[in-house]
Amino acid sequence: MKLIKITSRGSLHFELSDGRIGTVSESGYVRVNTKHDNFYHRKRLFYQINKKTPYANERNPEWINFKRETIPNHVDRIKFLYAFNQKNCQ
Repeated sequence: MKLIKITSRGSLHFELSDGRIGTVSESGYVRVNTKHDNFYHRKRLFYQINKKTPYANERNPEWINFKRETIPNHVDRIKFLYAFNQKNCQ
């Protein structure tokens, strides 16, 4: 995993071991792009890999919604992406 660039807003872009791109944003989210291009528009999509926590819907308690947990510490976000790289990109 190596650092590729730093954007003007402070996001860090890393190249993972399998060639994908991983980003660490100042907003607390960590994203990774897909391995292959999208079928319809031939671009690679980014997905959030932050953990999800379920919560009950206020209007209908039978439904369960999910909320992404943000990681407030910058170093912890980089460690989270590094752990994802070690587990999934070998």
